[in-house]
Amino acid sequence: MFFDAKSRLERYFRNNPQVKTIVIMGSFGRKSAIRCIGMILGQALTVTMGVNRAADPDVVVLDYSSMTFFPEINPDIAVITSCETDEEAQRFFAVANRAKHVLVNYCDVPQKFAKYLKNPQITTYGDELPADFYFENHDAGLDGQSGDIVNPEREHIPVTVKLIGEHNMRPVVMACAVAKMFRIDRDKILAGVNAIRPVHGRMSPAKGLHNSVILDDSASTSTTSLKYGMQALYSIQAPDRILVTDDVRKLAKVDYDLVSEVLILGQNATANANKKVKFFTDEVELINHLGARLDENCLVLLEIPLPQIIESYLW
Repeated sequence: MFFDAKSRLERYFRNNPQVKTIVIMGSFGRKSAIRCIGMILGQALTVTMGVNRAADPDVVVLDYSSMTFFPEINPDIAVITSCETDEEAQRFFAVANRAKHVLVNYCDVPQKFAKYLKNPQITTYGDELPADFYFENHDAGLDGQSGDIVNPEREHIPVTVKLIGEHNMRPVVMACAVAKMFRIDRDKILAGVNAIRPVHGRMSPAKGLHNSVILDDSASTSTTSLKYGMQALYSIQAPDRILVTDDVRKLAKVDYDLVSEVLILGQNATANANKKVKFFTDEVELINHLGARLDENCLVLLEIPLPQIIESYLW
């Protein structure tokens, strides 16, 4: 089935040279980037996300992994969401250098990798200047974020987005930059932004046991996900903040002045652990603890799948 779709898309490229291609590359953040581009560009264009689709698209958005099957494609736009190693940088920028235009995440692509980028058609995006496109945050909380997306002409576009965490706004800003390149009307861009919701398991807020609030980040797998999740946890006012994880190595990233407890599943207790850290051998033991512990004052960052404590997602 996949190869049928691939062959069909190859024929479509040959017969429709006007179709635009966007390739998304990065150590993390690719799924969010693809989703935001689809939501925003989809307000005005037919967008194919990957190769296994039936519709004849105006725009094809490919994850970097698809380049194995389309090595001859020179993208119209290459997006680099993040980069963690020198080897990744060389691979990602090799594709970016063939693109007509490159968008680079100013926050998550270290400056040291710039030596690999030879393409002069570069646009940056991020949280603040000197990025070309950035999000000027005015207010953030459990209801999401409101602020202005600012473009290179320093036009301020007010938006309210149902996303938690400043890192989750970066793909929105990037998708708005892509939409501007496609000359999509501002009203349609805003309609796409307003339709964006978090994927369950990626900083998605939920009602938990005993009216607690859960930030479900259990689907995030990158080494930096906890850093951004903790930043979001700290930024939200709550009397009682709890982190639930299964990786004792993540303890080094915790600010114990800003959390009440850190609950570790499936690992043995370590010597010299902070007194706020508690270890649990299995899920039953952990869930029993949370069942007695949670109340309306608790805000929980959930880094592991634990559906037993989630009653319903808020969005």
